[in-house]
Parts: sequence; C-alpha cells; structure tokens
Amino acid sequence: MDFRSIFSLSTIRRRLLFLSLLTATLIVALIGLYSYQLVSFKSKLTTLERFDSLFQEVLELRRFEKDILLQLGREYVVKADLTLRTIENDLNRLEEEITRYLGPDSYRELYGDFVNYRAAFDRWCGSGDCGTAPVNGEEGRAIRILGQRLVKTSANLVRRKRQNISNEFKGILFWFTFVPALFFLCGGFLLFHQTRRILARLSSLRRATRDLAAGEFRVIETPESSADEISRLIGNFNQMVVALEQKQEELIQSKKMASIGTFSSGIAHEINNPLNNISLSTDTLIEEFHTMKEEEVLEILDDIMLQTERASKIVRNLLDFSRAGTVEMRPLDIRSVLNKTAELIANELRIHKIVLHREISDDLPLVNGDLQRLQQVFLNLIINAEQAIGEYGTVTMKAWVTDKGFVRTDICDNGPGIAAENLDQVFDPFFTTREAGKGTGLGLAIVYGIVKEHGGYIEVASTLGEGTSFSVYLPQYRENGTREQEET
Repeated sequence: MDFRSIFSLSTIRRRLLFLSLLTATLIVALIGLYSYQLVSFKSKLTTLERFDSLFQEVLELRRFEKDILLQLGREYVVKADLTLRTIENDLNRLEEEITRYLGPDSYRELYGDFVNYRAAFDRWCGSGDCGTAPVNGEEGRAIRILGQRLVKTSANLVRRKRQNISNEFKGILFWFTFVPALFFLCGGFLLFHQTRRILARLSSLRRATRDLAAGEFRVIETPESSADEISRLIGNFNQMVVALEQKQEELIQSKKMASIGTFSSGIAHEINNPLNNISLSTDTLIEEFHTMKEEEVLEILDDIMLQTERASKIVRNLLDFSRAGTVEMRPLDIRSVLNKTAELIANELRIHKIVLHREISDDLPLVNGDLQRLQQVFLNLIINAEQAIGEYGTVTMKAWVTDKGFVRTDICDNGPGIAAENLDQVFDPFFTTREAGKGTGLGLAIVYGIVKEHGGYIEVASTLGEGTSFSVYLPQYRENGTREQEET
C-alpha cells in the first residue's frame, strides 16, 4: 500500500490502528531477521574456529616435519602421521563448509596440496628410516616446498574466511543500524505528515473559534474528502456557525425592537407634535375657510404639508431602522447615517435632559456598509451612553477622517465611566455591569461583530467619574469598489 492509500484511510482511529499494526509487523520482521542473522553469524564463527584449528594442525605438522629433518627421533614421525590423519579427517569433514563459503576451487586446491604432501611424506618415510637417517637434498626440498604450499593454502583459507565473516559483520551492522533508521525515518515521516494535517485543521478550527468569539461568523473550508473525526468536527462547527449567524440576525432584529421600545416615548412625542399642528391647522381651515383669503389658505395648507412631511420622515427613519432584511453593502454617506440615527434618538434624549452635540466633518468620504446595521451600531452606543448618564448629561457625536484612511466616529458621554479592569471585557458576549435583569450584555458584542463585518474596528476609552468614549473606525470606500484597510 502506497502513501496515498495510507492517507486515504477514512478515520484517524483507523490510521493509527493501521500504523500500529504496520509497526508491530515490521518489528516482528526485524526481530526475526536479526535472530536469523545472529544465529547464522554464530555458525560462521564456529566454522572459522574449525578452519583456524585446521590451520593450527598444518602448522603443527610443519613443526614435526622440522623435527624429523633434524633427526630428533622417530616419535616425531608417529606424531606427524597422526597429524596427517587428523588433517585428512578435518578436510573430509569440512568439505561442505569450505565449498559453501569459499567455493569448490578453494577446497580442491587445499585438498590437492594435502594429497601431494601426504604422498611425498609417505615416499620419504616408506623405507622406515626417516627421523634417524639423513634425507637426501631433493626429497627434503620437495617436502619443505609442499609443506609451505599447504601452510599457505590453509592460511589463505582462514584469511578468506575471516574476510568473509568481516563482510558478514558489516552487513549485520548495516541491518542493525540503517534499516531501523530507515524504518524510524519512514515512521517519523508518516507521523509528521499525519500530525501536520491534524494540527493544521485544528489550527483552522482554533482561528475560526476565536473569530466566532469576536462575532465573525466564518465557515471553515474543508477541501479534503476524508470524513475523519476532525473533518466531522469541522462540519459540525460549520453547522453551528450557520445556526449562530441566523440566531445573531434574529438577535439583532430583537435588539432593534428593544431599542425602539427604549425611545418609543420620544418617537411618539416627535410624531404627536406635527399631528397636533396638522389638527389645529385643519380646524382653523374648516372654521374660517369662507372668511380667509386665498393666500392665507395656501399658507395653512403649506404648513399642513410641511408637518405631514415631518411626520412621514420620522416614520420612514423608524421603518428603515426596524426593517429586517439581508445585508446590503453599498456606498454610504456616513453623515447621513449619523444624522438619521440622531433624529431617531433625539426626543428620547430630550426627555432625559441629555444634550446631543454633533461635530461631524463636512468632507467625510463614503464608506462601504449596510445602512441598518450601521444605524444599529451608533444607536446602541448612544443608548448605552444615555443609560450610563441617567439624566442631565451630554452625549457628543464626532466624525472625521484619520491619516490611515479610516472614517472615525466617536460617541462620547460624561457619565460615570467604566472601571479599568472591565474595559477588556466590554465587548465580550453576556458581559454587563448593570444590575441583574437590566441588561443582557449582548449589545456591545453585536456592535463589535457588525463593525468587524464592515472591515473596521472599535476602541473604548474611559475614566471613572469623567465619562466613556467609543471610537468606531470604518474603511473608506474606493471608486474601484475596494476598501482601504490598515493593520491596527
């Protein structure tokens, strides 16, 4: 099975099981191979001992030959004859091993030298007086020459066998070092590949979870076809993201309704004023129509139309804000967004004796955004400021262009401020400093998510006893349809 088929195993559990079985199989195979090599090596060492014993017997024979040539006594002839028989028995016994390890030519060469030496020895000692009578020069030289050949051939046999064992030992070292290293290298590669794939997807899941906590609903792309545990986890996470995104839309809409409830009295008062004016103007027109001049009638009708337009504008703003729909990103005039938001909340602020100051630059560029969502952002921030102040205070709305290509909008209040230890948590979902039952802790989390969705960011600064300032940064809209974004 190649790497591709290994990696295509459907689950991590199966892959780990396969790798464990593969590892166990290779370990058993290596143990069997090493055991065989060690047994074989031991057998070869035993054979070397026998070859070396044969060589020592040949050397012993040469010593007896020397003693015979020096006429030291017939007992050395008997010893030499016994040694010759021992050598002959060893050669017959070692024929198979010599032939197997060194080849038939080596055995024939060694055995031929021994036969020639034995024949010369028998001729020399055939008269029965070798060891006591001097040997003639020709026969003595023949004995010595054949003895030297026998020693040389047997020594060569031992040397070649030692060389053979040395090569075998190098081979064993190779198998004991290179093969395990190769095995662990391949195993390490497989483990690294699998681990990297798993960690890469876990890292994507971690980033997506972090983005989700920041209010950014982004599914994780999973190009892999394998349905292992992590892929299924990512699939479940993506389903959760889609569900949470739908829930957030519902939550935004509910927060809009809650915001409408918060300033409903102000809206009612704002609509009631033009309706009262229309009612009074209509009563006047009905009662005095026959006595009024045409210019006076037209003036009253113009006033009725003006008050009607005023009420209609309030209703339109309210409908634009409360309407549910899909996100529609388009170039927006941020001045218009801020002014519409201010009109929605103006009467609510007046009821609580809160003054709204607007310091909006005249040359603000367009931003790319969704009208309803941006209104939700600024309205939530103003309502938060109003609730923090209570009554009798000031909310300031500022907007200008920064050096980094962002449109910055500050919503500032002179309320009690936020404690320094709570500033890092104000955008966390469900975090609130209000009393139980008076806040869900979701408003600023929604604001953070909407601003992030628009490619911007939001900051907060506060001083206890002096007030709080929220700064919203939105990237400028470019004519080519792109948004300028800088690293914050």
